[in-house]
Amino acid sequence: MSSLLTYDERVVLTSILTEGRVNLSKLARMLGRTRQVVFYWVRRMLEMGILGPPQVYVRPDVVGLYYAYFRGRNPGDDYVLTFRTLEGDYIFAVPFKTPTELQDLSMRYGTPMFVPNLKPLRLTPLKLRALRMYVSNPQISSSDLVEELGVGQTAARRLLKWAKDVSIVTYSVDLPRSGLFAAALMAKAHIPGVARHTFFRCYAKAVGFYGVVFPDVEKASQYIEEVKKTDPSVSATPLVSYQLRPPPIEERPY
Repeated sequence: MSSLLTYDERVVLTSILTEGRVNLSKLARMLGRTRQVVFYWVRRMLEMGILGPPQVYVRPDVVGLYYAYFRGRNPGDDYVLTFRTLEGDYIFAVPFKTPTELQDLSMRYGTPMFVPNLKPLRLTPLKLRALRMYVSNPQISSSDLVEELGVGQTAARRLLKWAKDVSIVTYSVDLPRSGLFAAALMAKAHIPGVARHTFFRCYAKAVGFYGVVFPDVEKASQYIEEVKKTDPSVSATPLVSYQLRPPPIEERPY
């Protein structure tokens, strides 16, 4: 295990990966620390390069796409999210629009793992513009939207809240240097309670696959043992890195 970070720092880092928008004040209270100390830890991790710059990530279905997961040796250039396993292969999500495109992806990458009940959204031009503005500047205010979109303050607040609800602000994390333990859990059925440990909670999960992360190996081992008592078929493969590549937010006539 890496000695670069303390256990409490790894708890903070785990929360950043699983929750996206982390309430650092609440996290500080849980750890019995001050908000200033937790902010210092985050700044230190950024300076060390363990924590990368923030990135706004919008789920592919929000911008009108289906997507499925695949596992293989080569994720190509199509993925919007990819995990590299310790075994040397990848588990990756690829967006598509039509059954023909999915068939082409299956020919290239193998059998897909589907996201249940996934329904791409049909956004109005106004929502698309608001979403694009928010992604380009997460600090944008409702007053900015009023000026740029020509809408009232109430409508602008609703649009900004909606944009935040359908996206996450996440960070790239150097997993090996962080000391976190991440794993791909493969299961035949839903794993109860797994959501609180998964990467990017707003990201829809594929049937049979969960990317999970813990502050250390001990916590991960305890959880995996508990899961296997319920479902012995569950397997766990360590993950060594991941990469997010947000889908483009394109204007589409409706």
